Amino acid sequence: MGTKGDQFLLSPDFIAASVTLRGKCYQDVALNYDLFNQQLLLRYEDGMGALNIIEESKSWINGFRLGNMNFECLNLEHEPRFYQVLGEGPIRILYYWRKNLDLHVTTGSSDYTFTSAVRDSYVLLDGKLKPFRTKRSLIRLFDPGHRVEIRSYLRKNKINLKKASDNAISEMITYIGNFR
Repeated sequence: MGTKGDQFLLSPDFIAASVTLRGKCYQDVALNYDLFNQQLLLRYEDGMGALNIIEESKSWINGFRLGNMNFECLNLEHEPRFYQVLGEGPIRILYYWRKNLDLHVTTGSSDYTFTSAVRDSYVLLDGKLKPFRTKRSLIRLFDPGHRVEIRSYLRKNKINLKKASDNAISEMITYIGNFR
């Protein structure tokens, strides 16, 4: 009560998606991703027609797909976390999405507001997470012998890391992965 906004990635509505649990893929299930609590929620209808919502255990989840976004549950440096995965192969871009709950900025207010979704960007390189924020910090993660080519690719394709589509980022990291 009194909280503005919502804690979900896309919207409070459940959408038809797919989830892989213990290696088995389930299609067209109603899912939603709670960023604040870092939980994957599944809505289903029981035999009596009542709608139920359950939290899927991270230990069972291999990955899930919401719209065009592909997520994997990875245990890299912390407890298992959901990362949006872009690219294929040994080098991939991982986005960790989150929302915070902040006190509303109005003086004297006791209402809370969920922030907009915040994205932390990483490169998965040699099994380790390497954070980046800018083109420069991304380029510095790679071998000095390939930095000129990477910088040239980013300029030629006019890639703005904050605004680029997921597809453009996937193509970029696939291009970079070819240097190894």
